[in-house]
Amino acid sequence: MCSEGGAYNPRMTRDAQDGGDWQEVTLQHVREIRRYNDWIFSHLQPHLSGRILELGCGIGTYSTRLRPFATQLSCVDMDPGFVRQVRTMFGDDPGVAVSVGTVGGGLDFPPGSFDVAVCLNVLEHIEDDAAALRQLRSWLAPGGKLVLQVPAHPFLYGSIDEALGHWRRYTRSRLAEALERNGFELEAAPRHLYVLAVPGWWWFGRVRRRRIVPATTVRVANATVVLSQALEWILPGRVGLTLVAVARVPELRATA
Repeated sequence: MCSEGGAYNPRMTRDAQDGGDWQEVTLQHVREIRRYNDWIFSHLQPHLSGRILELGCGIGTYSTRLRPFATQLSCVDMDPGFVRQVRTMFGDDPGVAVSVGTVGGGLDFPPGSFDVAVCLNVLEHIEDDAAALRQLRSWLAPGGKLVLQVPAHPFLYGSIDEALGHWRRYTRSRLAEALERNGFELEAAPRHLYVLAVPGWWWFGRVRRRRIVPATTVRVANATVVLSQALEWILPGRVGLTLVAVARVPELRATA
């Protein structure tokens, strides 16, 4: 298990214990941005197979999308309320296990338990992200993949990040270095997505000091996703609201 340095942000832990209001409302809003979720999943799908761990499943926005690609899907979240929702969602599906836990406690998977770990908007909640990456690496089989999404650009860190319990936002170089220093090989280098969402996040989180993304932005977000996809296909850039990356655990080398 991770050391205490790998603990989740105390703000996030308190929210989970108290019902997770900020977390749940934000997750509900994100779930409604369906085109955004389709876009993110298109980057995950080519890497999904076998035994899949979803760390930080939330209210199950991606869990149901992951299920068809998994021989066994293990969904984990620190919030008992979210875990109950996801358990209800899957019912008596024998190929799905849903449990409460965090990288820093409550989980005890044997080494090599998974072929893929999906970690979407989780790493930024953990103070010692290096310890978390090493733990994830130990849970993956040789050749296993870590599919990762994190918030981009430290200059965007504001009140919404604080409310969500983020310790940080990442640059491409910081994320790549963290992965490589903790035993992973990059398969798909960190890539920015959703450039057109940057002004809105800056406005609400840095200028207006909101604690939550307003529900009224969902419709606008669904429209800007399409425009952002087109723009980024033509001109891949160095700016985006989020970063996605895929890293791999090195294969065991045969000895003579």
